[in-house]
Amino acid sequence: MTDNPHSIDSIRGAGPIAADAEIGLLKSIPSLGNQDSSGMVHPGIQQQLLESADRDADIVILGSGPAGYVGAIRAAQLGARVVIIEKESVGGTCLNVGCIPTKALLACVAVADAVKSGEEFGVKVDKYELDIAAMMSRKNSIVKRLVGGVESLFAKNKIRLVRGFGRITDPHTVTVDAQAGAETIRAGKIIIATGSSSALLKAPGFEIGENVWTSTEALSFESVPKSLLIIGAGAIGLEAAYTLSRLGCETLVVEMKPQILPAADTETANELAKALKKAGIKFMLDATVVGAEDIDGGKRVRIKSGDKEEVRDFEKILVAIGRKPATEGIGLDEVGIKHDRGRILVDEYMRTNVPDIYAAGDCIGEPMLAHVGWTECIAAVEHSLGMDSKMDYSAIPACVYTTPECASVGLTEQQARERYKEVRVDKFTFRHNGKAMAIGGLDGFIKIITEPGYGEILGVHMVGPHVTDLITEAVVAIRNELTVDELIASIHPHPTLAEVVQEAAYDALGRAIHK
Repeated sequence: MTDNPHSIDSIRGAGPIAADAEIGLLKSIPSLGNQDSSGMVHPGIQQQLLESADRDADIVILGSGPAGYVGAIRAAQLGARVVIIEKESVGGTCLNVGCIPTKALLACVAVADAVKSGEEFGVKVDKYELDIAAMMSRKNSIVKRLVGGVESLFAKNKIRLVRGFGRITDPHTVTVDAQAGAETIRAGKIIIATGSSSALLKAPGFEIGENVWTSTEALSFESVPKSLLIIGAGAIGLEAAYTLSRLGCETLVVEMKPQILPAADTETANELAKALKKAGIKFMLDATVVGAEDIDGGKRVRIKSGDKEEVRDFEKILVAIGRKPATEGIGLDEVGIKHDRGRILVDEYMRTNVPDIYAAGDCIGEPMLAHVGWTECIAAVEHSLGMDSKMDYSAIPACVYTTPECASVGLTEQQARERYKEVRVDKFTFRHNGKAMAIGGLDGFIKIITEPGYGEILGVHMVGPHVTDLITEAVVAIRNELTVDELIASIHPHPTLAEVVQEAAYDALGRAIHK
């Protein structure tokens, strides 16, 4: 591993919220091109392509999730011959059974909530009903459309898609097991982007089945269960809890840590928990499940909290304790690729210890976020083709798409105090914002953590309406080491939710206008 302060060992996994994210690069991916300012082809790329000319491809990528498909397109933009191997549907977990379908169902819930609160806005609705089948159909249609979009991008960029399970047999060879028979592909470089799978509980009674779900099954229910136990209060668990709870399910979330979103800024997590409780979700923190057994119509679960153990009955259980790298059987040990229980070890260039083999996305561990994965794979592709590209983890946004939403980037307050000793923490609430009042989104705040000497922004944490969109401003600020003065000097339009960002920055200098 490298001594670089942004290396995997020192930076990766430091993101404050484990969450998933939207795929946002479907129509096109901005091309940096393979030419320099004089219009000449980058010499490093030219050399790499020449070296693999006698092979089947310049780059072969295992996996077509956000990391793999974006990396494949970037490689094609740079002139590489690309083969991408996928054993299931293109788009990976995020597109098929993660980010996209989750947000599609949350959008249905948002419409239902709007109907319920219509009278507050002068719109009276006497009667409505939930059509779960129609919700699922809409979700599936969105997924199908986006999967087709990715496949069309492959065709447009002359990327060959091979369907089957890929296994690395040497540093330049992948064997694909498919229904049509085995195929051997020789490539100049190999990039592993095989993603992740749901982590499972080993305690008795939690085997996945009719009454025990992973996040995949939680996206395909035919009817809303009367009661649901969710194990784990990360982003996956909270988004599922919000969806099912607002559809009428009695929902309990059990978390072994003392707060929801255990890696998040504590004040921010507590603010979100308060709002979610108001929305009908119940929580048991500092608690663990120790066993479950079948009963008529569901599961009987033993839950331990401190020295006490209680028994509760639920119709369904959702295991949402995280995800693990999906690298089993792809040839890591056979080729000598170093890994930590399946998590592939890489440097800041996304190189493994085996020359010409790279890895990116969930298969290299936290933070398992789509936007992190595709950024990593772009770095891997560009470096593998001779460019001096590397991954920078200094400003990774993380989001939770409940209502209110939660988003963060940079250091938490706890991390900032440990690193800098003296910091300034300031915030502004949505309750005093005109746009928030207009749309009825009064819960939450925006919190800015700064270094008091120069006013550099160290971390920004948000709970409130549309903060998963607002967080981008904070990402740009931290990525470019901006100060609160520069944030204040940037004129924010009125009336908008973004004004809360500027007001929080004003507060950092003791100059909040509307506080």
